[in-house]
Amino acid sequence: MTSSDGAEGEAYARRLEAIVAGHRGEAAVAARLLDDEDAGVRAAALGALARCESLQAEQVRRALGDDAAEVRCRAAELAPPEVELVGLLSDLDASVVEVAAAALGERDWDSGQVEELCRVAGNHDDPLCRESAVAALGAIAAGLDADAGTPHDAAAEPESGPGAPDTAVAGAPHDAARGMALEMLLAAMDDRPQIRRRALLGLYQFDDDRAADAVRSALEDRDRQVRAVAGELLGVPVR
Repeated sequence: MTSSDGAEGEAYARRLEAIVAGHRGEAAVAARLLDDEDAGVRAAALGALARCESLQAEQVRRALGDDAAEVRCRAAELAPPEVELVGLLSDLDASVVEVAAAALGERDWDSGQVEELCRVAGNHDDPLCRESAVAALGAIAAGLDADAGTPHDAAAEPESGPGAPDTAVAGAPHDAARGMALEMLLAAMDDRPQIRRRALLGLYQFDDDRAADAVRSALEDRDRQVRAVAGELLGVPVR
């Protein structure tokens, strides 16, 4: 048995210690292992603290700067809403970008988040990152389009006067984010089949003629699974 084998065995034992600590509610043990020399142990310790409901935002922020992509990925998966993740969309490791995009798709939107997701969806070299970003935009799309007409709803007309909010200004970021997401999802219909399938699910959320046309056009897509998604959304049989 080599010294390398021994070190791997010890690291494996510590990973198990972290996992068991999570199931036993031993948050102090898990917190200690956050500083372990092995990345797998550090990632397991994050999961253990989350299971104990003891994971703190500052611990997540620290883990997001870890040298190991494995740890950054786990931190992104577990990050609470107050921890910013948009910066991870520029991570040099594609696996981190993929996980961060997926996590952002589960959050309330903001314009900066949508802009960065569009950048990844349109320009990233890794197709898994593009797919994750398109899926996130699709998840966000329902909320963007549902709110599209809110400032113009007569039943919810805001107060007027010197102290009233400027709804035109307030609605500008929303309109910009909606427009960016829509344009990116339309453009994604020229990408790989798995990305087109993701884009369809997002486009279906928009009350927009171009989005509706894209979904209908997908019934003639060259990929059968894309056609199947379009058919399911529209309730029509596909060949």
